[in-house]
Parts: sequence; C-alpha cells; structure tokens
Amino acid sequence: MVATSSDMVGKTVLVTGATAGIGKHTARALAMRGASVIITGRDVVRGQACVAELSAACGHDRVHLCCADMSQLAGVRDLAAQVRSRCSSLDVLINNAGVAASERRETPDGLELNVAVNVVAPHLLTSLLEPLLTAAPAGRVIAVTGGEHPRHLDLEDLQSLRTFEGLATYSRTKLLMMALMLERAQRALAAGVTCNVCYPGQASTTMTRSVTPGMLPRSMRWAFRLFTLLVREDGGASAARAARSSEFLAASPDVAGVTGAYFDRHCRRVSWPKPILDPVLRAQLWDAVTNIVGPC
Repeated sequence: MVATSSDMVGKTVLVTGATAGIGKHTARALAMRGASVIITGRDVVRGQACVAELSAACGHDRVHLCCADMSQLAGVRDLAAQVRSRCSSLDVLINNAGVAASERRETPDGLELNVAVNVVAPHLLTSLLEPLLTAAPAGRVIAVTGGEHPRHLDLEDLQSLRTFEGLATYSRTKLLMMALMLERAQRALAAGVTCNVCYPGQASTTMTRSVTPGMLPRSMRWAFRLFTLLVREDGGASAARAARSSEFLAASPDVAGVTGAYFDRHCRRVSWPKPILDPVLRAQLWDAVTNIVGPC
C-alpha cells in the first residue's frame, strides 16, 4: 500500500509510545499522508520492526525510531536530545505514551509510575522541544487523554501515597495532564504553537487488554467480563478508529491556529472537564510539576 495523500509532506511529526496501539495507528496515518514521522518506544527490536512495517505501508523511508524510557526524567531528556539531533524544527508533537499501572510503583526518580508517564513526561518533553516547535511555521502540540474524568482533583496526594485505585488513579493522572496542557495553552509559552487535547475513545490495545479486575473500583468489578469483551483483540480496528482524533488535530487545516481546546473521539470540540477550569489549581499543579522536572 502506498500513500494516497500528500498534505503532510515536508512536515515532521513526533509520536510518543507509537510502537503499538493508538500511537502506532496515528503514526501510520500521518506517514501515509507524507509526513516524516519519529516514533518512540522502549524496545529497539520492537521499534525497528514497527518502523519497517510503517515504511512498507506508506511507501517511503521517512519513518524513524527514537528509543526512550518515558518513565524516567533522564529518558525524556535523552529523547529530546535525540530529536534535536535529528531535526531543526518540529511541526507536530503528539504526547500519546501512557501507562495504567495495576499497583503503586515508584520510578527511579521517586515518582509514582502513572504520574511519571502520564503527567510529568509529556510536560517535560513539550517544554524541552518548544524551541523546535517554535521553529516550525505553525507548531502543534497534541496530548491524548483517556479514562473517566474524576469530579475532583486533589493535589495534596499527587503521588498516590495515601490512596492508589488502579484505573481511577490512571484517570486522575490523565486529567492532571489535561490541566497542564490547558495551562500551557493559556500561558502561550511558545509563540505560534498551539496546544490541544483529544480523547480517542475506547480501543483494544496492549494496555486495555492488560487491565485486571483489581484495577476496577469494587462496585464495578462485576462488569469486568463485559469490559474484556469490549477490549478483546480486534486486529487493530478499534485502535485505528481511535487514532482519528489525534490525526485530525495533527493534520487538519480546520484547527489551524486553534489552541487550548479539547476534542472528543468524533473530532468535535467539547467542553473541558470542570475540575481543571480552576486557574488556581492549574497554576499550583504547574509549579509542582515544574519543581519535579527542574530546569528545562
């Protein structure tokens, strides 16, 4: 199969966590449109196999791999250095990498794993790559969210030291990420760079298929069998559908210049979740995460 569109030719896109699932299908869609695509993953063999597969599908050799461990601050900084050495500008950054841990685990930096990957990593990577995004004619930052948005956010237990609740903790960290992306858009830290968030919808991925009954709230564990049916292996069909929202934000002229917006799985602009509309909470979170990552 060869590319049938060329509207992204000449553009460079970075998709984190793109060796499988929604990220892989996002990278494929953009490569098919002619973009030079950099994908990230932790495993070099798996990553190289993904590059070969995507290159064959899109009919060009502009798909590249940068290996990185997004759970560690040093890994994120190394990824940014790899990208800077490869290109002088970046048209699109898609913060897609995510994790849903089954139990509380700390990274070598002393961060709870969900917080490290879902909150700190995209914040740090975006900050480190701002010069490349600014150097592009119209840089775009996109973050992929997920889970069920909680009604409240408690910054007092950012590291889930008091309570860890499986998928609820995953959902909370995704909402924290959304708060940071909205705050970034409000602060307009990089002139001419837009920053938006999309919700991809439910999909069968390695992450969703690894969910265990214990990760669900006790009141919902009766529905685990139904959940497994919803995320059963489908050959990537649901992941391909879920990639449409991030592809839309990366490539569509309809969102040129749009920033600080949230889009649903149908690529429609929708309201932000109420808990992150509080500017004081967002500022406090920004300061807390900035203190964690240190100078950029």
